[in-house]
Amino acid sequence: VKDKLGLSYSNTAGLHKVVDSIPRRAGKWKVKHLSFPDRPAEKFTLRHRDILESVRSLWGDPEQAEHLVYKPSTLFTDESESHRLYNEMWTGKWWNFIQDKLPKGRTIAPLIVSTDKTQLTQFSGSRQAYPVYLTLGNIPSHLRRKPSQLACILVAYLPIDKMNRGKLSKATMGSGYQRLFHAAMTEIFSPLVSAGQDGVEMVGGDGAVRRIHPILASYVADYPEQCLVTCAKNGSCQKCRCRTDEMGDNKTSSLRTPRWTLDVMADAKTSTSSTSAYFDACMAENVSGHAPKLFWANLPHTNIHLSTTPDVLHELYQGVLKHLISWCQTVMTEEE
Repeated sequence: VKDKLGLSYSNTAGLHKVVDSIPRRAGKWKVKHLSFPDRPAEKFTLRHRDILESVRSLWGDPEQAEHLVYKPSTLFTDESESHRLYNEMWTGKWWNFIQDKLPKGRTIAPLIVSTDKTQLTQFSGSRQAYPVYLTLGNIPSHLRRKPSQLACILVAYLPIDKMNRGKLSKATMGSGYQRLFHAAMTEIFSPLVSAGQDGVEMVGGDGAVRRIHPILASYVADYPEQCLVTCAKNGSCQKCRCRTDEMGDNKTSSLRTPRWTLDVMADAKTSTSSTSAYFDACMAENVSGHAPKLFWANLPHTNIHLSTTPDVLHELYQGVLKHLISWCQTVMTEEE
């Protein structure tokens, strides 16, 4: 059979060897074990690829070469240019704003990152996975959403190891998982600090070499995970500083910024003398200060609070529709 079909392998092991010899699309997988000074015996496994290699793979994909957009544009719906059109990332204000900060001749690779802790099994050990996906805002949205285009890359599997609770409280355990999340994401995103600031040369699918700046532009996650990412107190707004008891008021609140969040945590640390007092000071500003090092703190041109996208389930349905239904049931009688 081998000779008739012209196969280069003669058994299953040989086939596996040929498959393993195929160059990986987005670099090799790495395994890193994370631990913390106060829990050195516990190891948490992070599996990830080099995020720059993943960007390079998407950027240099020949299938996407004719579709990639390298510069921002401003579109209007009428000849008088009074109504602006927003339909892709490069038509938004953010890309124009960041582009003006870069040297001439550079281009942006807006990174769209998504994470979602997934339950794999229910009856055989309750298996979970915590994948991190990456795509580029340079790729048109109708292509990014097609699985056949392979425009989305699996970058990492975040640690899902259970912590040894012992006598620790539920709040302390939650703090540990937030620290673990940001420690793992810091490991993944660390190459973007210098690459986003200074730029890195990459070969496109058209063969042209460009110096691009990979910048985290959009973070797709559900509301609970957005609070984890932005260090916002659960139940508060992750984009503005509106207090939870003032959300129904008809007034505008100041927007959160990465600098403001970091300053709240720093001020709380210097003005308190105990861990519980520090957390209380952070929570008073609707900030969750459990993670001492945040993965987005040093990422250039990134505003993590503005990068989060709307969550239809938790924010629109549970946050608006269910509230309206409950309100209507309260003010109306059963007959009405």
